[in-house]
Amino acid sequence: MTTRSRRREDSGATAVLVAILAVALFSMAALAVDLGNAWARKRAVQKQVDVSALSAGYLLPETSLNKLTIADRVAGFLNENSTSGQTTVTAAQLVDGVPGNGEVTFQDADGHDCLEGCIRMTVLAPAARVQFGFAKVLGSTHTDVQRTATVQVQSALPPKQKLVPFWLPSGCGYGPAQADTSQGNQAAPATATPTPTPTPTPTSSTATASAIPTSASPTPAYGFTPGPSDSGSHVLAGTSPIAVAQGGSVTISTYSVTNLPNNTDRASLRFWSPNGTTYVDYAAQSVAKKQSVLAVPSFPVGPEVTATAGDWRVYALVQSNSQVRYSSNYLIVHVTATATTAPATSSAPPTATVTPTVSASASATSVPVGCVGQDRGNFGQLDSPRLDGSSTQKRLARNIAGGLDHMLAPFEFAPAQTPTKDCGDGPHGFITGAQPDNVSSSDPPRNCIQGDTGNDGPALYDGLVTGTDDGQAARLAVSRGHTHCPADPSRVDVSIDGHLLNNDVLSCFLTNGATLTDITSDTGVNTAMLDPAVIASPRFVWLPMVLANDRAQKNFQPIIDFVPAFITNESQTSPAYDSGDSHNGLEINGNSVKTLTVLTFNKAALPIDEQSPTVDYDPTLAQSIVRLVG
Repeated sequence: MTTRSRRREDSGATAVLVAILAVALFSMAALAVDLGNAWARKRAVQKQVDVSALSAGYLLPETSLNKLTIADRVAGFLNENSTSGQTTVTAAQLVDGVPGNGEVTFQDADGHDCLEGCIRMTVLAPAARVQFGFAKVLGSTHTDVQRTATVQVQSALPPKQKLVPFWLPSGCGYGPAQADTSQGNQAAPATATPTPTPTPTPTSSTATASAIPTSASPTPAYGFTPGPSDSGSHVLAGTSPIAVAQGGSVTISTYSVTNLPNNTDRASLRFWSPNGTTYVDYAAQSVAKKQSVLAVPSFPVGPEVTATAGDWRVYALVQSNSQVRYSSNYLIVHVTATATTAPATSSAPPTATVTPTVSASASATSVPVGCVGQDRGNFGQLDSPRLDGSSTQKRLARNIAGGLDHMLAPFEFAPAQTPTKDCGDGPHGFITGAQPDNVSSSDPPRNCIQGDTGNDGPALYDGLVTGTDDGQAARLAVSRGHTHCPADPSRVDVSIDGHLLNNDVLSCFLTNGATLTDITSDTGVNTAMLDPAVIASPRFVWLPMVLANDRAQKNFQPIIDFVPAFITNESQTSPAYDSGDSHNGLEINGNSVKTLTVLTFNKAALPIDEQSPTVDYDPTLAQSIVRLVG
């Protein structure tokens, strides 16, 4: 065979090979184009289903009552964001069990199928058909694309930088509150001196300032009677006895305290149980200097007292010059036992207080449990540890300036667990579920806090005004944010003792005609009332809230919620002011903060901060965030 013949044969073979390879390459190219279209469609469908799940997730948790509402909302978002190749979907189709037309299913936190109270939702997008072009030559005309998205509702926690080391009691209305005072006002319980015949005696139902019985009938041995050094000359006047059914509630509106000492700082009420072993405190009310008579605003008494049948003894406590003294008499609240209840002389201690909600609005005639008067009372500092191991005074100042260095979270009582005011302590053990704030750790967040019953005015001064020993700027320093008040351009930064401080007031951030009264209401509050910029103000803080308690409580206390607050002496009815030692929420005495005043308000006015840390869903926390989890 000649060379030319061999070349012809090779050329023919090459042509055949090229033809075969060309068909394969063109087929692969066609397939790549069609698969690329399918991949792009998958991305579009994934975006569609992510947006739809997140947008409707705010309706979680799912219940039998809102299941179709959620499905309808998901269908609406799917249709608004539909992609090529999809048909319109309805709520009924999303719950019909047919995957091809899309589906919405619900799960619990562990991903198990759920029918009621479901906090997780999975959305399957309806099929998007991708028609093939070149790939038809391979026998495939189309493919259907579907994607899923899973969201879960979680509860937002305050960012630690905005958590300051003070606590407030539950049950109070929104409004002005003294987060702390440093006047040595330490309300420690009086020494119990058991005696068969109490020195104070119940007053009659027509008690007046001088209506103190001259004698009393002998009474059985009782667990508590204030001794002479613990008793004052002031008198608790009002109706006595006041009767209420066991487990019921009663509003008390007839009490007053008379014969007050001239130097009285505060007054409060203490209900001693029928056996005299436990008591329930109703938070203090400020008393003006030389005020001799205090009319106690109306307040309700509920299960924290009425769960235990018998005669509860009600004393008025007054605080003056760091001394706490009981009234020279007591009144009676008689809890009538039910038919199945032990006699009124039962020695059983009162049951724990049920977890209250944040109260209705406070007013002069309606004061919730634990908040006698509009002032939340002289509640105190929070002793929260830091990783740097600093001393009590140094860590208080550092925690004020820069916030806590770890997370706090509400205590979630188990269904069978009775809510209590006390988490326990180290030597005697803690209640189940307690994460005491005795270590700086956010894993898990701490849910039981410990108050510091002392008053450290200099540490408050460092944390709020001058800055801390480790170089942190003071919380109110202008380096953390200058005064911002478009509604009042004349409001500018303020200099205190040579330190330039932010001078914001909460009313600077009101929008759409809202008032401070509006955002301190229990209902009808929304995010349109407040400029989101409020959370950037150095004066905006979060405070942990515990069950109504006395500031002398030394054990760990369960956190039940958080309340937003603004450092200011502005109120719903009066503007902020600077007068003498008072500077927009700070009352200063030398290099010490004597009183810190805040204005608390409804968290419903705040925008949801998507960057906030979260915990498992807790309906009591109010602010929820929906996150993609799958």
